[in-house]
Amino acid sequence: MKKIKGRLFIYYEQGMKGGELCFQDLKYIKLESIKSAWRVDDGNKAWHKDNIELQGIILNCEVLHDGKWLPFCAPITKDKDYEISSLFCGEWEGDLEADKRLAKKYNFKIKYAVERLNEEYGVGNWKLNDEFPHILLNDGTLLHIGSTPETIPNRPYGIAEKDKVRFTVKWDNGIIEYKKTIDDILVETWDFKGFNVLKKNDYLIVLDEDSNIINKGYVNQIPLRIFSDTFDGHFPKNSNWGKYFEERYYVEVHREKSLFHRFLSYIFKQV
Repeated sequence: MKKIKGRLFIYYEQGMKGGELCFQDLKYIKLESIKSAWRVDDGNKAWHKDNIELQGIILNCEVLHDGKWLPFCAPITKDKDYEISSLFCGEWEGDLEADKRLAKKYNFKIKYAVERLNEEYGVGNWKLNDEFPHILLNDGTLLHIGSTPETIPNRPYGIAEKDKVRFTVKWDNGIIEYKKTIDDILVETWDFKGFNVLKKNDYLIVLDEDSNIINKGYVNQIPLRIFSDTFDGHFPKNSNWGKYFEERYYVEVHREKSLFHRFLSYIFKQV
């Protein structure tokens, strides 16, 4: 057996469909200064730049947008209606009633493709080409206009990589600091080299921040539903394993060596 210390997490690209239970090798986790606004978010951990023993939690992130400090990210993105709206799903699949509710709640106007195209090219000067959002103009020009409608003002508002952000940090020593910037803190960076998908025969020892054992067991004994559509549905209710993966708990992974490595170990023992 070989032992690898790391952090639990779930890797997925399309909701929870095809999600993989994973861990990140601690050898490939570093504390570094950050340069991009997108590296901070509410709930993220931070370390004091001048004292890495001091940890904290990032709260109340804001971004300077059009001269105003606004929540980071746009509140509309956390609205349940947004997930089913045309702004997220596209005009072809979006729920138009959800669009109306969002427009009223967040005070913006929606301009759908027909209105935009008629304004820009004139009524009767364009038509759908095979399927939306491919458009053919009367002069033969083929356009791809994007599947989501235009909003006035823009919702959700965009955030550029270099935009200014500020936030509150609640340090473990009880001190709370306001209007901190990315220049004031360190955050974890994960190198892809440390990415590991858990195997069914891996034995996990879950640890707290002080290295105390809080749970253990084989991966194939963890109750879960791999192809659930949501994170909450991935694990049964009242299961602590979901919390361990969501909050990226520390773990010691005991993994059987491959046949090749066992063969090498046997050869070296004979020498």
